[in-house]
Amino acid sequence: MESKSTFFILIVIVAVLALSLAALAGYLLIVQGSPGDSGDGRQDGSEEDTVVVPKEEELLKIPLYDGAKYFTLKKEKANDSSIIQVNVTLKCYRTLKSNKKVVVEELINAKKEEIQELVVRFFMSRTVNEIRDVDMLDSAKLELAGQINSLLSEGLEKPEDVVYRVIFSEWLFQ
Repeated sequence: MESKSTFFILIVIVAVLALSLAALAGYLLIVQGSPGDSGDGRQDGSEEDTVVVPKEEELLKIPLYDGAKYFTLKKEKANDSSIIQVNVTLKCYRTLKSNKKVVVEELINAKKEEIQELVVRFFMSRTVNEIRDVDMLDSAKLELAGQINSLLSEGLEKPEDVVYRVIFSEWLFQ
């Protein structure tokens, strides 16, 4: 008799745990939604999210300089003198997802000199040997996009990415 009551209690406990697990899974799937989905193709910044490429109509290109620009690179030795010539274009979202009234082009133009300073500082902290590495081009794009997005989000209530991609249409060094 005692083994039947113990068996019954164990079955009840397993049933309660199974129902709790099912309820929690339902809550996570239905109420929480998919992580990182903001409804407009942008992600919440987590690197594990799948990247959704926006349509070209959602983006605009803003040249950072009129033509190519020369920057001095960090010296490796006292007698070194290395430069890089780059042409930098920012590929940005047309509107902010948090405030559609903000004109992105005006926001970037208002902080253009500060953005240009970020580019100067980036190259001044790199040596020609670092620039020679092919992977540096990709890491430069990512690092500058992150720095520029941080700068542009300073005055916003809810920080978000404004720059989708940094484009180097020229990358010549000596």
